[in-house]
Amino acid sequence: MRKKKKTIKRKMFETYVAALLVVVVVFIAVYMNQTYRMIQEQVDHSMIQLSGNVEERLTDEIRQISNLTERITFSKDVRELFFEKLPASQNAAEIYRLTNQLNEILYGIIGPKLGFYHMNIVNLSGYRLAFGQEYNYRPLNTKKLQEIPWLGATIEKGGKLEVTPTRQSALNTIPEQVISLSRGFGSMIGGSTDGAVEIQLAYEKLEELIVSTAYLDGEVTEERKIVVLDGDGKVIYPTGLDEESLEHYRGTISAMEGKSEGRKAIRNPITKEREHIFFPQESPYGWKVLLIVSDSIFSRPIKHLAKQILLLSILMLAGVGIFSTKVSRVYSEPIDKLYTSVKGLTLEDISADYEMQIQSGVDELEQLNKVFNKMVVRIHESLEEVVELRNMEMHSRMLALQAQMNPHFLYNTLTVISIMADNDEKANVQWACRNLSDMLAYISSDALHLVHIEEEMAHTENYMSLIKMRYTDDIEFILDVPKEMGNIRIPKLVIQPLVENSVKYATLTKPSWKIQLSAWTEEDQWFVCVKDNGAGFSKEALLELEKRLKMIEETGNIPELSLNGMGLLNIYLRMNFYYKTRTIFQVENDSQQGAKILIGGLIEPSDTV
Repeated sequence: MRKKKKTIKRKMFETYVAALLVVVVVFIAVYMNQTYRMIQEQVDHSMIQLSGNVEERLTDEIRQISNLTERITFSKDVRELFFEKLPASQNAAEIYRLTNQLNEILYGIIGPKLGFYHMNIVNLSGYRLAFGQEYNYRPLNTKKLQEIPWLGATIEKGGKLEVTPTRQSALNTIPEQVISLSRGFGSMIGGSTDGAVEIQLAYEKLEELIVSTAYLDGEVTEERKIVVLDGDGKVIYPTGLDEESLEHYRGTISAMEGKSEGRKAIRNPITKEREHIFFPQESPYGWKVLLIVSDSIFSRPIKHLAKQILLLSILMLAGVGIFSTKVSRVYSEPIDKLYTSVKGLTLEDISADYEMQIQSGVDELEQLNKVFNKMVVRIHESLEEVVELRNMEMHSRMLALQAQMNPHFLYNTLTVISIMADNDEKANVQWACRNLSDMLAYISSDALHLVHIEEEMAHTENYMSLIKMRYTDDIEFILDVPKEMGNIRIPKLVIQPLVENSVKYATLTKPSWKIQLSAWTEEDQWFVCVKDNGAGFSKEALLELEKRLKMIEETGNIPELSLNGMGLLNIYLRMNFYYKTRTIFQVENDSQQGAKILIGGLIEPSDTV
C-alpha cells in the first residue's frame, strides 16, 4: 500500500505541537502544585474567618445579654423591690404600684427597645416577675419552681452566667423556642443566692443572625451549614440536628482539642461524603462554632483552576494550529463562506438587495462571489413573478366561488317570490322584489373585501324576511347578535348561506322549524353559531366534508366546485383565505336535535376602535 504523503502544513503542525506539549506539561505540573497550595490556604483562611465571624456575632449577642443580667442583678432598686417590698405586700393595689415601679426601673436599665425575647425574674421564696412578652407578678409554688429547667444550674453557679441550649421557654403563656441566659442574685455582691434573672434569646433571632452571616444573600444551601454547640456538647443550633450527626460533630471537636482554630477533613458516617469542618477560636462562653463545607464546594476552586489551565493549554495548541494554517485560510475561508451561504440560503433571505461580500482579495473568488449575488437577485425576481401569478389565481378562484353563490341564492329567492305571485300576494311580491333588489346589490359588490357584521346581518335578516313570508308561523328565527360586534369585519356572505343551509335541511322535516343564530367574542376572536332543529347531518356527509377539508389543509389547493358542491365548503374556503390558521370552522350535529355550525376568525385591532 502506498504511504500517504504529509503536507507542509501537517509537518509544521506536528513539530510545534510536540514541542509545546513538553512545555505545557512541565508548566502545568509546577503551576498546579504551587497554585493548589495557595488556593487551599486562601480557602482555609476565608472559611475559618467566616466561622469566626459567626462566633463573633454570637459572642457579641450573648455579651450584651450577659451585661444586661449583670446590671439587673447589681441593681439595688431591683433587689429591694423584688426581694423585699413586693413579697411583703398583701394589698393588690400596693402590689400593682410596686410592680409598675419595678418595670420602670427595668426599662431604665434595659432601654426603650428590648434586645431580647422575654425576661423572667424568679424569687426562690415563690414569686416570679414576667417582663417582655407579658408583664405580671405572680406567685410560684414549690412544684413550679422545681420544674423550671434553668433555675437549678443557675443557682449552683451563683452570680455566673448560665446558658441553657435551645428549648421551649418556661413560665410563658405562649411557649417559644428560645435560648436561656440566666444569672443568680446574691453571690456577686456577697449575699446568698435567693433568686435569678433569665433573659430569653429567641431561636429565630439566633438563626437569622447565623444565616445572614454565613450564607450569601441569606440563602441557606446544603453545601454549607453551621453547627453551634455549647461547652457541654449540647446543640445550640440547629434544632433539627439528629443524634447521630451530633455525636459525629462532638467526636470531631474532641479530635481537634488543643487547637485554637483550623480545619479537619473527615468523612461523614451518615452521608458517606467527605466534608471539611472549620472551627475558629472557642468563644468566651464555651460555645463552639463549626462550619461544615462539602468536599464538592471546597474543591471547586481547584477544579476551576484545572479548567482554566486546561483551557489555556487548548488555546496554546490552537495557536499552533492557527499559525500553521494561516496561509491556507487565504483561500479556504472565502470558499467556506460562499459554501455556507449557498447551503444556508432560504426564501426569507432572498431579496432584491441581497449581497454577500467574501473579501478574499483573490480575483477568481471575487468573480465567483459576484456571479452568486446576481443569481440570488434573479431567483428573487422569479419568485416574485410566481407569487404574483399565484395571487392572481387565488383571486380568480375566489371570484369564481362568489359567482357560484349568486345564481344559487337567486334561484331560491325567485322561487319564494313565484309562490307569492301564484297566491296573488301583490303587496308582498312588491316588497319581496325591493328586498331582493337590495340583496342583489349587496351580493354583486366586490367579493374580496371584508364587510361589517352589521351589514352581513342586515343581508341575512332580509333573507329571513323572505323565508318568513313563505313559511309564516311554521318557522321561527332566533337572533342573538350583540350590537357592539357590528363594527367587526368578516368575509362577505358567510352568515346568510349558513342560515340558508339550515332552512334548506330543517324544512325537510315536519314543522315547526326553529333556526337559532348567535354571535359572541372571546379575547381576539369572533364567533357565529347557527343551529336548527332538523334531522341533522348524516354520518356519511360529515365524513365526506371532513375528508375534503383535510385535503385542503394538507395540500393548500383549492378544489374545483360545481354548483351542487359549494355550500359549506365554499364558506370554509373564503374563511381560510382571510384567517389561515386562525380560522374557526366546525360542523356537527347538536346534542339534542338538528345540526350546528360554528365559524369564527381573528378580530383586527382597528375593528375595536
